[in-house]
Amino acid sequence: MRVLFAGPPFFGLLYPMVPLAQALRAAGHEVLMGTCGAAVGHTVRAGLPAVDCAPGLDPDARYAQLERDRRGKRPPTPGEGGEPPRGQGFSFFSDEMADRMVTLARHWRPDLVVHTPNGVVGQLVAARLGIPSVLHAVGFGHTAAHVRMMNNALAGAYDRHGLTGPEPLAAWLDVTPPSMTATKEPDRWFLRHVPYNGGAALPDWLFTPTARPRVAVTLGTVRPVVDGVSPVRWVVDAARAVDAEFVLALGGADLAALGPLPENVRPVDWIPLNALLAAGDAVIHHGGAGTTLAALDSGLPQIVLGEGADRPANAAAVRDRGCGLVPAGPDACTPALVERLLADEELRTQARAVAAEMAALPSPADLVGRLVELARTHGRAG
Repeated sequence: MRVLFAGPPFFGLLYPMVPLAQALRAAGHEVLMGTCGAAVGHTVRAGLPAVDCAPGLDPDARYAQLERDRRGKRPPTPGEGGEPPRGQGFSFFSDEMADRMVTLARHWRPDLVVHTPNGVVGQLVAARLGIPSVLHAVGFGHTAAHVRMMNNALAGAYDRHGLTGPEPLAAWLDVTPPSMTATKEPDRWFLRHVPYNGGAALPDWLFTPTARPRVAVTLGTVRPVVDGVSPVRWVVDAARAVDAEFVLALGGADLAALGPLPENVRPVDWIPLNALLAAGDAVIHHGGAGTTLAALDSGLPQIVLGEGADRPANAAAVRDRGCGLVPAGPDACTPALVERLLADEELRTQARAVAAEMAALPSPADLVGRLVELARTHGRAG
């Protein structure tokens, strides 16, 4: 079987699909990732073949500018005040990738397309080829309404390829814990989220017992580009009053704005998040989908800042499940909040319960057979 993965060009939207792609390859199937920008290199470093479907496009710079332009403006909830007119809105570069990805797929002839909620170019390709498309969810902030809005933004590409719109999804892979899920899709399949954060040579200190708790601090890969490191300045201030080790995993961002760091704050350029969390006691993060799911999988209590994009939805899911804290505002970002994160046993108990719930879900390898059967029974319409 051949499976085309349509990957939006960002870590947080691309990496969640890597374990499924690797499971398919390990079972003897062919996979190919269609994406663009730096995501092509990220895919190759994951050991997967990739094709640049929008040569010359710098999606990181484009998206960072979009975020800056709308700073302070809350995006509408799907259905709020009506949906944008057909053909308007942001397609997460699906429109820019559509033509080359369709051409690629017509030559490579996949049996199945897998894509994220923001990668609806995959749904377009599947409709064009008459093959099933499978949505691989990435967090708590995406629903059928979001997918519909993304497809609306891609209307021009559907028109270019002689299509009136997408075909229904063949399956929706839900990677959120069942007790926290926000979707009720009729063709939902639960899938265990297996964190993939790339590889690295891990430092010795990560495996050395510590005399005090270790707190991982991260802003993911997009937010430092847009906002710098200022969102975690309060953590550095709190560290001066909290007896714990704080590891700033900020992807090599410029830390000058944080000023002199206390002795219990350790900056690192890059450590795979799952490896850092495995050696930690708690985590403070921005609320990106991949980071939130990795934190849940780790069984660690978390503070989720939850500002912008889908982060409020991810933060709310953690707060409502009782396995993490969400500050009500800047005034709530205090040493006392960090002390509660480390001392509240109920938070830790619930975090471990969620991790156990996730571990019991079908793994990517477990789903391979179902995907093969889905491709076989849906057949090829054209």
